Amino acid sequence: MSRRPHLITALALCAVPLAACSTSPAQETSTSSSAAAPASSAPADWPTTHSFPTPEVPGDGTFPAVEDVDRTDVDSTTRAAAILLHSWDTVVDRTETAAAIRTKPLMSDEWAGHQVEPERNASQGAWLEPASHGAYSRAQAVPAIGDTTRDVGQDKAIRAYKVTWRWASRDGEPAEGTGTRHVTIYLERHSGAWEVVGHQSHELPAGEAAS
Repeated sequence: MSRRPHLITALALCAVPLAACSTSPAQETSTSSSAAAPASSAPADWPTTHSFPTPEVPGDGTFPAVEDVDRTDVDSTTRAAAILLHSWDTVVDRTETAAAIRTKPLMSDEWAGHQVEPERNASQGAWLEPASHGAYSRAQAVPAIGDTTRDVGQDKAIRAYKVTWRWASRDGEPAEGTGTRHVTIYLERHSGAWEVVGHQSHELPAGEAAS
């Protein structure tokens, strides 16, 4: 998967603002939260009321395994990527980008190189409550309504999903908090395997999230 993806070709064919999703290497997905968070709120460790042992694998093995993904199938690859991008473990993850880094095996070399953790977590406030329970996210993805999803030529595709998640605690107490996002994923096929060459997401308002 060392060929440089031709994102400009996909953009010209489908008139989708692909460049917008590939110009911010270290961005966190929740930009509104990032803008609101003060620069000084960047703790290296989450304040928790309990001490939780480091899990053998993030999410206690509930996150999709990249080695099990059928890379010959575009929808299987995209759905796994959409879920993995929203699979966080507050015990081991410092930022949302930790999930994107775990998704790198499904990405092109170029796009994987853009997955760099920022200095602080854009969703710090939303993670405080789950972190106090040592929680990890349980994400689900369903195809999004609309005409974003399409095949762009034989070896290029765009898929859109509505991703929702809740938190699973490790201390037996409920971990409050849920989320819903619309995620668009751009893919190319090389040597028979589909790979993610770009992705972007945004929070869904309450009305859209419920639909």
